[in-house]
Amino acid sequence: MANAIDSPRNCDVVIVGSGPTGALMALRMVEQGLSVVVLEAGQRFGGMTALQNTEANAGKIMWAEPRNFVGSDFVIPKAGMGVGGGTLPWLGVMPRFAREDFCTYSTEGVGADWPIGYDELRSHYERVEREFGLAGECGPFAPEQYALPMPPHRMNWHAQVLARGARKLGAHPFAPPIAINSQERDGRPACIYCGWCGSGCPTEAKATSANTYLARAERFGARITSGAMVHRVNYDPMTGRATGIEYLDALRREHRINAEVVVLGAHAIETPRLLFLSANETFPDGLANSSGMVGRNFMSHPTWQVFGTFDEPINAHKGMQMGHVMVQDYNRSDSRNDYARGFILLSYMMTPVTFGNLSGLMVGQELKDFLHEYCHTAAWWAHAEGLPHEHNTITLDPELCDSHGLPAARVTYHWGGNDLKVAAAARDKAGEFMAASGARKVRIGLNYGAHAMGSCRMGADPKTSVVNGFGQSHDVRNLFICDTSVFVTGSGVNPTLTAMAIADRASEYLISSARKGEL
Repeated sequence: MANAIDSPRNCDVVIVGSGPTGALMALRMVEQGLSVVVLEAGQRFGGMTALQNTEANAGKIMWAEPRNFVGSDFVIPKAGMGVGGGTLPWLGVMPRFAREDFCTYSTEGVGADWPIGYDELRSHYERVEREFGLAGECGPFAPEQYALPMPPHRMNWHAQVLARGARKLGAHPFAPPIAINSQERDGRPACIYCGWCGSGCPTEAKATSANTYLARAERFGARITSGAMVHRVNYDPMTGRATGIEYLDALRREHRINAEVVVLGAHAIETPRLLFLSANETFPDGLANSSGMVGRNFMSHPTWQVFGTFDEPINAHKGMQMGHVMVQDYNRSDSRNDYARGFILLSYMMTPVTFGNLSGLMVGQELKDFLHEYCHTAAWWAHAEGLPHEHNTITLDPELCDSHGLPAARVTYHWGGNDLKVAAAARDKAGEFMAASGARKVRIGLNYGAHAMGSCRMGADPKTSVVNGFGQSHDVRNLFICDTSVFVTGSGVNPTLTAMAIADRASEYLISSARKGEL
């Protein structure tokens, strides 16, 4: 049992989650003179020695609480834990969505249309790219030609080998936008290409919400509380407003924070979980869930790992783990395909233990040979768009509890027919490219789901969506959701930049509405 709630604290805005969207919202609010508290379930990591280059450190910054993954398919998206959220273990690739990604139903009859489009996000894309600090090229298939604040990273030998096969088969490889410094910027050094991006970045060359937006927000007076497991958003049925949150610390002691506005940026699994935990008499099926859409239409990207073994050393570990090169030629619809939507290919060489884990079904001598050839191996990350399906859900597990005694998230996932087809096309194309690059052996590794999106989708109709186009709850006007759970579709590219652009747009609306007294 938790101890009695301590004396409540008061603030203007309380934000759940210290990842990229929560951190951005915190800075925007505190810059306007609002009092802000950011709550993070994990710990704070400080100093260059906190996350040294070891695979064990990757475990420190990954989500550590139990979840029950059920369903027929292997979908366990990576999630971060600690001040900085998902940007602690992330690999930093940040392309923009394409125009057609926002209207897949209108143009192709699949997925659903967003209530917003590319033009509503253009200025916010630009602002985040500039503030966060991106290096790279927009690529030949970008929604428009745009410049990034830093030049692209030079392709390492791994990327050059992959690119030669792609070019041989007519594709257009390029150095994609990535949130890792290619030169000194904002007091952070250029990347030294140590290859440990997923274990944290001890040099701080990799942008995280901790070393960018949160650092600035704290200088303006925002308070960040780590080790805070938020388990309830409080609601007043008389006013129809959220009144704040309750959280448990590491000793399971209860704390309450009262706030005028509540912002959820806990990501696409924890955000719906928190809404379910916040059920009350007005919303017995979960706070802000009159539509019944909380937890539904959960999405991930169907992904294959494809390896090529070469006679010469590739030394792919010498460089950024992901994103020295991207191919985006196939991330668009083509009437000749037997599937809708598309896919991208990204260079991705992981550290040795993950390398073995992503090897797929290899066992015995084949696995030993594969591990022995680590330095002679190149790898494509074949990453496709997964469509939304109502049967893919986040719910509360009826039996499993986390370390605080709270019901854990239950993730149910099954790939649809189109998901399987487009992922297979991505896998096969990566294999073709690898062979064209000169690999003497091509191995197909693990099929899995990358990224978590879409469990509290935005929309114009309160009956079929959870929030409006600004992330504002249809049911509770001072409750905002600003993470990937609001996504309607997932595109074929990495989602973080778009999530941050959506949060930036939401912050302007929130501030304007507050000034008008509309919250």
